[in-house]
Formats: sequence, structure tokens, C-alpha cells
Amino acid sequence: MKFSSQRLLACCAAALALLAQAAWSQAPAKPAVKSPAKPTAAKPAAAASDAGTRMLGGGSGGGAGPILTRDELRACLAQQDALGKRRQEVEAQRAPLDKEREAVGADQQALGAERAALADKRKAVDDLAERMKALRERIERWNDRVATFNSSSQRNAPSVDRERNAINAERDELEQQRVALEAERTRIVPDGEAAVRDFNAKAGAIDARIADWNQRNVKWNEAAKRLEADRGAWVADCGDRRYREDDEVAIRAGK
Repeated sequence: MKFSSQRLLACCAAALALLAQAAWSQAPAKPAVKSPAKPTAAKPAAAASDAGTRMLGGGSGGGAGPILTRDELRACLAQQDALGKRRQEVEAQRAPLDKEREAVGADQQALGAERAALADKRKAVDDLAERMKALRERIERWNDRVATFNSSSQRNAPSVDRERNAINAERDELEQQRVALEAERTRIVPDGEAAVRDFNAKAGAIDARIADWNQRNVKWNEAAKRLEADRGAWVADCGDRRYREDDEVAIRAGK
């Protein structure tokens, strides 16, 4: 689920297609119905050799090659059963992976909504920082004004009292703003920091789930490809070969 903080690898569609197209069978395929061959002097032996035989199934060679011996048939049937079991196991593992992928995707969407809310908190913090900066600049200008007032040589002029009163009034106003901004900072900054920590923790957990899912998905794809390759080998070795029905009956009977 890499689903970066938001990356899900797609499962291997090619492997799924291979599985879907596979012509699996647990029992030998039924022989095709053939029209009786016209008796000729040239082919009585071939007709006799085909009597009581079947093709193991899944092949495309039309039964070319010598008929399987009983031991060869036993090995082919055992491989067929093993392949069938492996196929069931591989298919059973796909559904949980797909379900987990959907769950991680849903969690990613929810995290995206939290990111939007986090952006609002960040905006509030940035706005507060701008207002606190503006207050600091006003305080610096006020300090310069006080310094100029204190160094003035006309301290007995009629305007001195008015300037002093104005300076004191501005000082009170600046102090009120400072107290209000400090209270706001105490309220929103810790809340924003906690929201960021919570978001990062969730994103990290999702990343870990995605990495784990990706690894298991790669293993599943590899298993599916190996299964299809083994099935192709079985078709080449067994599926294009004919066998005697009596041999199959004997094998099924444990002989």
C-alpha cells in the first residue's frame, strides 16, 4: 500500500489473465467422438492401437507421440492433482490481497481529508505568526518613539504631556495585543503540533502497510507465474499424450 505515503501497486493483471485462461481439470477429459473410419487395408493396425485410449486433456497436439506407459500416466496424474491444489491455494490468496488493497486505499482517502484539515490549522498558525511579527515591529517603533521622547531637549514644552499620554496609551494597547496573541498562541500552536504528529504517525503506518502489501503481492505474482509455467510444462509432457483407460482404472485402484 509503493500505495509514497499514497501509492498502491496494481496487482499483476497478466498473471490473473493466465490463470483465468488456464484449462484446468482434475479428471481426464472425455475423448472426442469420432466418426467411424472407413475400413481400408492400410490402417487397421492404427485403429486397433487407439482402441480403449484417451487423451489426458489440455493439450493441443492431437495425441501425437507414443501412448503413456502406466508409470508415466501415474506421474502425470499426480502432477495434475498437485497443480490443481496449488491453483486453489493461489486463487484463495488473491481475494484477501485485493480486499486489503481496498482497505488501505480507503485509509489513504481518509488521510487525505485529514491533510485538508491540517492545512487549515497550518494556515491559522501562519496567520498568527504574521500578526505576532507585526506586533513586534510596532513595539520596536514604540521603543524608538520612547527613546526620542526621552532624549528631547524641549521637555517643558506644552506638547510634552500630550506626547507622554499618547506613548502611555499606545503602550497599553500594545500590551493588550501581546496578551491576546500569546493566549491564541498557547491555544492553537500545541493543537497544530499534535495534529501534525498524529497525521505523520498515520501516514507512517499506512506506508508500512503498503510496503508489506507490495512485498506479498510480488510473491503472489511470482507464485502465479511459476504455477502457469509448471502447468505449461505439464501440458507439454502429459497433455498431448494418450493413455490406456485400463491403466487409469488400475492407478485409481491403487495398482
